[in-house]
Amino acid sequence: MKKKIFGTILAAALIVTQAVTVFAAGSKVAEAAPAGDSVGKYEFSAITEDSMQDLAEAAPDVFDLIQAINAGTEEIQAVAEQAPELADILADKEMLTPIFDLKPINGGVKTEDGKYIVTMSVPTLTEDMTDIYLLHYSTEKESWEVITPTDVDYANKEITAVFDDLSPVAVIAKVNDSAAADNQEGTSPKTGAVSDWTGWMGAAVVLAVVSAAAFRKSRG
Repeated sequence: MKKKIFGTILAAALIVTQAVTVFAAGSKVAEAAPAGDSVGKYEFSAITEDSMQDLAEAAPDVFDLIQAINAGTEEIQAVAEQAPELADILADKEMLTPIFDLKPINGGVKTEDGKYIVTMSVPTLTEDMTDIYLLHYSTEKESWEVITPTDVDYANKEITAVFDDLSPVAVIAKVNDSAAADNQEGTSPKTGAVSDWTGWMGAAVVLAVVSAAAFRKSRG
């Protein structure tokens, strides 16, 4: 009997844990992935000291900043300390993806003059986001730059851009938080999570009460 009671309590705890996980699902930042003609032609990967050893050795300040931004200890605006000319364009921007390493597979997809055409899926892209850019650190030019996409497909959540060279990149945009909140009222992950969390907590309390009652009954 005690084992059954313990199992019930454990189930309640698991429900609460799952609810807390759902509550954290409202982030604007998500991983990008190749889309369209870029599928199988490009590799998107996390930036680590092993994968970007050349950058870590050649420009340790850039590598450390990328790691800090991806870890959340620095904001994207910190890039302006290394590229002051980008300060204005970065001032009101947020990240839609982490900074990731972009590499071609078998040469990638190129324009007639040898530039790379990249189409990527960006799950967090919405019509409430404007001024979409690709923030790129060019290892060839040894400098930060912003690239304007050639196409932004809000319906399919895809962005296409042309690069001179490939290296660390992130999707950034101006995010209208108030409009996003209005458009997603009652359905956004964060709002829904609060409601779900409350419901799960109620269920957990009920289960705990039932367990306590059963325990008292077993001792009676």
